[in-house]
Amino acid sequence: MSGRTRRRARAARPARAKRVVLLSLGALALVVVACSVWVGARAAISYGDVSAARAEASAAVAAVAADPVSAASRSDRLRAVAARLEDAEGLTGDVVWRASEIVPFVGANLRSYRLTVEALHEAVGRGLTPVVTDLARLETAVSLADRTVDTETVAGAAAGLRTAERALERGRTMLREAESGPLLPPLASGVREAEELVDGLHGTVSSLSVAARVLPGAIGGARAKNYALLFNNNAELRTTGGIAGAMSELTADGGRIELGRQLVPEDLNPPAGAAIPVTPEERALFGTRLGSYIQNVNLTPDFSRSGELTAAHWRAALGAELDGVVSIDTASIGLLLEATGPITVDGRVLNKDNASKVLLRDVYLEIGGRDQQDAFFGELTRVMFDKLFGAGTGTVPVLKALGMAVDQGRISIWLADGELQRELAGGPLAGPLAQLTDDGAPVGVFLADETAGKMDTFLEGSVTATCHAPAATPSAGDTGKSGTGKASTGKASTGKKTGRTVTATATLVSTAPEDIASYPWVVTGPHVPDLTTGHIRTQVQFATTDSLRPTRVSVDGEAVTAITRVIDGHSVSIATVDLAPGAVSVVVAEFAALPTRSPTVERIVATPTATEFEHYAEPGTCG
Repeated sequence: MSGRTRRRARAARPARAKRVVLLSLGALALVVVACSVWVGARAAISYGDVSAARAEASAAVAAVAADPVSAASRSDRLRAVAARLEDAEGLTGDVVWRASEIVPFVGANLRSYRLTVEALHEAVGRGLTPVVTDLARLETAVSLADRTVDTETVAGAAAGLRTAERALERGRTMLREAESGPLLPPLASGVREAEELVDGLHGTVSSLSVAARVLPGAIGGARAKNYALLFNNNAELRTTGGIAGAMSELTADGGRIELGRQLVPEDLNPPAGAAIPVTPEERALFGTRLGSYIQNVNLTPDFSRSGELTAAHWRAALGAELDGVVSIDTASIGLLLEATGPITVDGRVLNKDNASKVLLRDVYLEIGGRDQQDAFFGELTRVMFDKLFGAGTGTVPVLKALGMAVDQGRISIWLADGELQRELAGGPLAGPLAQLTDDGAPVGVFLADETAGKMDTFLEGSVTATCHAPAATPSAGDTGKSGTGKASTGKASTGKKTGRTVTATATLVSTAPEDIASYPWVVTGPHVPDLTTGHIRTQVQFATTDSLRPTRVSVDGEAVTAITRVIDGHSVSIATVDLAPGAVSVVVAEFAALPTRSPTVERIVATPTATEFEHYAEPGTCG
């Protein structure tokens, strides 16, 4: 080869390489464009299916909730909705779509959209559609007028409802995953709407699933069952809502429910020196009064223990065994009256609007004497029972009102049968402590009155929970200024992450009037040592899962020595505050997460009250 030829060859190589690169880039660009068109087209088609299906599903869910008897007639419509969602899921699940999910920002939105579609299909196709017939059967299985439940029909729906409940749980998990990443506002809004729909479905189906597994054994079977009904008065707070100021006996035989004897605390409280034994941990937290008075069985947030103590009181005082304990608070009466209409008790008309005022305040100002007040609440129980189980009362409105009370933590149940009790575990019916979980609610704030009056009609405030993820410590030798303007120590640091914590805060406000000291002693309480008449003394309990350890408790910014013990595997820390009329106090508890645990905060479990209390949790993962 001549020199000229070699020079031409060398000159041609860069040109050929450039052409190859350009051709490759062109091909890659073509592939990207083709993939974009492919994904965009499929997204557009699926979006139409999803939008129509979501609207139809929302309408169908609302219709089924309003009239479960007609649910079976909507099964064809729901199947059509599920088919639309299945088509949309098919459009978002191919290899091209999945590969596009790795593209920065765009990929996060594609993944979120796919997961939302899958979640909706799971919820409607496998969660709701297969059980609409069961929902209709369940509604007809309950006859309020006859005070009966067809336990065989209820038991027959248990398996299908459990399968549906699990499908809805999977849908909720997918939607939680869909929330992660930088999402476009319209998509983020769509995910939230889908969550509301699936969460609502899950709550309904989960409650019915538990009922279908528990009711046949709890009120059916070969023998009659005996239960204690504790009527909790929110005017004097305890962890489940209030003191057990009135008690009733309930019997269930072959699915039929009857109201038995009406009791007052004096019928069950043991004589001096004969208190029900409590554990050393319980004694340190609550004193011996936990076992001395039936009114105090729910000082502890562990409702299983409250049930055991109630059964012990019942056995000792009446010589009878209990199959369970049902606790319901005063504020639930207003919810039920919205479903049943007004009632008249001892000449007083109670309705959904005035029930709390009459029961928590007027009774103590207008009815003189503890015996007369006890008689009023006993009459209230009888009249309310007759109204609930009377002709003309709609089953669906009553069940909705009960469901709302359960969701608010106003109803708790303990069952002596361990197998049935395990079915309640983790749900709101199991009581305050049992609801704590690393998956969303690792901390709870519970209140108990120590004024011994009815002052909690004047107690308002808020409870909050916040998760603090790890933060990196300064690098070695950093001697600069901190963000607060204070000089740092200048000491070498490790650069490791620290500070995995959860903070729970209770803000308490007294709305008592200035002349509260002139109110009857039954309102302000008997003389309590070191407590001024008209002030409110409250025990604030902070309880956590075993993933958290208490590190500091403060009252109004000052650290205090809190009493801390472990109950049923949960840490419980207690601080006490006194409030003058108009005063505000802030109690803060800080907890450190164990290195191997990553609890998430989505909600806070708290004592239900009849006054204004805001519950807020700042979502986050402590890990």
